[in-house]
Amino acid sequence: MRMYVGPLAALAVLATLGLGGCGSKEDDVGNTVGNLFAFNSTTAPPLTAANRSNDVVCPPVLVAEGQASYRIYAGADKSNAGVKQQFALGALSRDCDTNGGSINLRLGISGYVQAGPAGGAGAFTVPVKVVVRRESDQAPVEVRTYKISAAIAPSEASAPFSLVTDPIALPSLSKDADTDYSVYVGFDAGAPDAPKAPAKRRKRG
Repeated sequence: MRMYVGPLAALAVLATLGLGGCGSKEDDVGNTVGNLFAFNSTTAPPLTAANRSNDVVCPPVLVAEGQASYRIYAGADKSNAGVKQQFALGALSRDCDTNGGSINLRLGISGYVQAGPAGGAGAFTVPVKVVVRRESDQAPVEVRTYKISAAIAPSEASAPFSLVTDPIALPSLSKDADTDYSVYVGFDAGAPDAPKAPAKRRKRG
């Protein structure tokens, strides 16, 4: 099953697991990613997301099954009480343009790290994996792992993280790249490179 987790749903994951954070911050993260795309700055006005650039329709960006959140435990205790930190995905964005026979895909990835009962303030590394899957044979054609930095201040219980990736070059199979490829984002906890494949998506038309 494929799943898109928006910023509200990501915070709901934290709340369900007993690590709920401030519900007003999801808009900040979404705006940060949009601003980075548009202005290379986190303080510029938000960008309204566009799925079409240079007559190319961007592939959908989805959260890989079972990889919407990621926990680090203090020791052998795998209960809520033993959680040091938990990461949750928030807003996901994408931007496409063409370069000869290639599509350049950039991704905006955001979310939050939350301190658990056994954790606290500090600097952390968020391990995020991106898998681009070709829909014709459901094979992974690009796999990248990103280490995103996040830091919880001593006076805070959570902190946002965000990243805009360098362009990922994909062979241009058609102008409707949304039917040629799917992009999966998830926390890299030693999972296989390819996400669990759902049923093949139908071509449009």
